[in-house]
Amino acid sequence: MDCRNCGAPMELFERRRYYFCRYCGTFHFIAAAAEDGVQALERQPEARSCPLCGEPLSTALLDGAYAIEHCERCRGLLMARATFAEAAAARRAREHGPPAAPVPLDRRELDRTVACPGCGSAMDVHPYHGPGSVVIDGCVRCDLIWLDTGELQQITDAPGRDRGRRTPAPAPPATGTPDPPARRRQASLADVFDAFFD
Repeated sequence: MDCRNCGAPMELFERRRYYFCRYCGTFHFIAAAAEDGVQALERQPEARSCPLCGEPLSTALLDGAYAIEHCERCRGLLMARATFAEAAAARRAREHGPPAAPVPLDRRELDRTVACPGCGSAMDVHPYHGPGSVVIDGCVRCDLIWLDTGELQQITDAPGRDRGRRTPAPAPPATGTPDPPARRRQASLADVFDAFFD
């Protein structure tokens, strides 16, 4: 595919579902923006810059529930580490379709350097230790995670026993009495209190 802006050949990033022109920096996305679950809200006057393309980041909602920052140009996502963990778990829990075929990790992605939009230092680039075989960028100092477009979807679509499993509420004991392990825990706690308050 040739770039619509400059006519140069574009490179396909199939796993991320876009073409990229290395000559002029144009992205062409295969999927519509609404499909990624991001609702861009607004750009703040003091917006942080995208670590990939330098555009100001917009505040956004992910899946209507999680406050994140989003690049409207390259569709990357910046979020707190806890937000990432919660959003990924929630997406996988509600997913009922068949999982995507496992994809090997692309080790070339480990060689890049990404500056943290929060503090400007180099982010740690490492394989995500959950499902999806993606490489993510994180800043320990700012507690931020950067995801390139398509990476969160890759995590969502990856095989695993947690897909489609909403955590059920624990059932109350049938007889109204605690199970034996719970009784043992209660006894040991009572022993501790007795030792301190005798």
